[in-house]
Amino acid sequence: MSARIRRLLGRLPQHARPVIGGTGRCGRLVISELLRRGHQVTTLARTPDALGGARAGLDIIQGTLDKRTTRNMTPRANSSLCTPTELDDVRAAFKADMPAVVIVTLNAHRASDSPFATPISPPRLMADCNANVVAAMKEFGVRKIVILQAFGVGDSWARMHCLLRLLMKTSNMSHQYDDHNDTEREVRASGVDYVFVRPSRLVETKETRVKVWAEDGKGVPMMASTSRTSVARWLVDVAESDEWDNSASVITN
Repeated sequence: MSARIRRLLGRLPQHARPVIGGTGRCGRLVISELLRRGHQVTTLARTPDALGGARAGLDIIQGTLDKRTTRNMTPRANSSLCTPTELDDVRAAFKADMPAVVIVTLNAHRASDSPFATPISPPRLMADCNANVVAAMKEFGVRKIVILQAFGVGDSWARMHCLLRLLMKTSNMSHQYDDHNDTEREVRASGVDYVFVRPSRLVETKETRVKVWAEDGKGVPMMASTSRTSVARWLVDVAESDEWDNSASVITN
């Protein structure tokens, strides 16, 4: 463990860290990283078995089922759905252990794992879920939220290669970018502290060093990628530190 991380952990209590979206691929890695660092973790899941059941340091809040979100979903997608579409479920996660920081790794559900597959979630799934999280944060006095997004959201759109922009605009990915952009505008205006994390193309490779770019993503190579394990570690890093508060960092490996 680096001296910098030791200083951070010495300064910050090991409070509960709710993870919203904990049943997704990045969310599971974030939970593992938080537990590895000694944090208490709370997450929402309609089916607790989707996370392998509760274990030391992990509280799983079993939420209700929002029919708006699950309409037309496959059984596979439905079985691991978190329920931050329901404000009462988010409140339950906060009541379980008072959080210090909330980490959100939600993504819109699709008909398959392909990023270009047909979306099967409401158009504002991420924006509405994050609005519920922010509402609960204000009720419980929690100041900070860390949100996983994607390179190309917000100011970084103009720095994405023109071919990638064309692909995103003319494919089903456009719905997710619209949802991410709504999330950014509304969270920035909410008054809570935030960190938006925007990795380049996600890949299933080993963790390597993270390179942090400016908020507009200037200089990011067209084919840059980021491993999910690196993303998970960076999300926890920025949750533990105040260095990146109220910013949107583009990251790659």
